[in-house]
Amino acid sequence: MTLNKVTCVGGGLIGAGWAAHFMRAGLDVVVHDQSAERRDFLMATIEKAMPTLEKLGLADGASPARVRFTTDLAEALADTGFVQESATEDVDAKTALIAQIDALTREDVVIASSSSGFLAENLRSRARHPERVIIGHPFNPPFLVPLVEIAGGALARKAADSATAFYRSTGCEVVELEREIDGYIGNRIQFAVLREVLYLLSQEVADLEAIDRAIATGPAIRWAVMGPSSVFFLGARDPSLYGEFVDLLAHELESGYTAPPSFQPDKALMRKYADEVVRGIGSRGQADLMDLRNAGVAGIRKALARARADSEKSAS
Repeated sequence: MTLNKVTCVGGGLIGAGWAAHFMRAGLDVVVHDQSAERRDFLMATIEKAMPTLEKLGLADGASPARVRFTTDLAEALADTGFVQESATEDVDAKTALIAQIDALTREDVVIASSSSGFLAENLRSRARHPERVIIGHPFNPPFLVPLVEIAGGALARKAADSATAFYRSTGCEVVELEREIDGYIGNRIQFAVLREVLYLLSQEVADLEAIDRAIATGPAIRWAVMGPSSVFFLGARDPSLYGEFVDLLAHELESGYTAPPSFQPDKALMRKYADEVVRGIGSRGQADLMDLRNAGVAGIRKALARARADSEKSAS
């Protein structure tokens, strides 16, 4: 899906990051912010990002010259093909702003909010065309981290499909939520990890540096290649008996491998989990996944070592 013009409403950290991403994809980008001072921040963000954008690869015609800033919302939205709203995380302010955007754009233009936790059903409550308002949640910075989580519910199915096609055409990795939930997927996982980090810290198990290093040099390297369910699948000696392996995982959860949980999955849920892993992630067995994990983790370690060495040279 190709559009000629994208409008980023909000010129802060996320909005500027989105502008850099869309620029890299070869699009014309207009950034709106009420504060004229955000123009300098926007242009500085893109300038600093250019070496990374060039390493990632610039689309034909990609250039910072195709990024324009304005404090006039109507001007920013004129003839736009897609709107990425990234204003301050205030639900009332966002709801009012999205209603304005809705009134100033064509009915077929998707309005995606970069909100980090609000529900689309709330953000679209004052819009005349609520069916085109969705969540398009990035991870910071959007020009570097490819994930975009889309949520909008049954009302915005068409808009979600259009947004998925558009984001993918710009190089994003899209995950669509089947139903809305506060925080979506990535943030909920992040905060679950944070909760455990805080628990370890409170128990004086280690200091924060050690805890972070344990994550960064352990599970995070594998997670960069595949999700935890894939990792657990590769940990089973016999894939045909994965249900029994999941029973062991459930036992470890019950035995205190995590902070005291507010939710305890029951046996039926764990069996459902095992069945879906085997039918989906493990449908072709372990060999291909193992090759991907090994090659990916080795490649990441070498790339990180080179990047850290270069950083040390620059600092010296």
